[in-house]
Amino acid sequence: MGHRKLMATQTHTVNQQKDRQINQVLKAMVRLLKKVWVWIPLALLAVWTIGPILITLSISLKTRGAVFADPQLIPQDPTLAAYRDVITRPGFREAFVNSLVVGIGTSLLTLLIAVPAAYAFARFRFKGRHLLLLFTFLPRLIPGLGLMVPLYRLAVAVGALDNRLTLVVVFAGTILPLAIWLLVGFIQQIPRDIEEAGNVDGTTFFQRIRYIVLPLSVPALFTIGVLAFREAWNEFDLVLALTRSPDARTLPYELFLITTGTGLANNPGQAAFAILTLLPFIFVYLRIERYIVSGLTSGSLK
Repeated sequence: MGHRKLMATQTHTVNQQKDRQINQVLKAMVRLLKKVWVWIPLALLAVWTIGPILITLSISLKTRGAVFADPQLIPQDPTLAAYRDVITRPGFREAFVNSLVVGIGTSLLTLLIAVPAAYAFARFRFKGRHLLLLFTFLPRLIPGLGLMVPLYRLAVAVGALDNRLTLVVVFAGTILPLAIWLLVGFIQQIPRDIEEAGNVDGTTFFQRIRYIVLPLSVPALFTIGVLAFREAWNEFDLVLALTRSPDARTLPYELFLITTGTGLANNPGQAAFAILTLLPFIFVYLRIERYIVSGLTSGSLK
């Protein structure tokens, strides 16, 4: 009898160990599936994002004849001729400077207007505040093509056509609604107690904004500045409508002009042009990426 009990106990112990092993294997499989379900979308997103850039880079390293004759991603005979042609192109440097000036000007003007406007929406209580904040976002819903003719006629009427300052004002107007919304959400996350403590210490209204609100809003300011710069850097439709000469044309318009005398597209030249204009923006973004992510996530919580 004792031997049978011992055998039964051992069998039960073995079964328990097997059950534990099976449970551990199942839990490991569940954890692995969770990781796979997370990494598959990320991998697809990475391919979707990086794929076009790699294809563009590949085309930029080929000759015109090799673009279709050599469809491989890695060129058989890579060349930097397209980059040399783009850099030595007469309008490239001027367009690059124009894009830089217009982009920085758009960022500064957007921040100059968005900060006081967002602070008023976030801190002051007045009738119709939410409705007015909604109306500020409505212009963002209008496509750029719908603004080309009205802005062109307005620029002609005031004599502001073919002017970099006109582009700065127009681009700032297009990004301003989004900038105000992001900054309102971020300022609302700043505790009022901090500003009230500064008020007790005798700081003025502008001193509270300068020494309390602005330093705490650095991530949001970086985010808005980069978004405004990108808006001006990539805009083509409004540049096409508001400029007539190379004096104010930016890089997207100059990219549009890279064609042969017969009207055929210069694929390697266009690809090299795109890579050259993309690299500075990627470098700047990587330097301040953590501020941009913080600004976007904080600004989205209202």
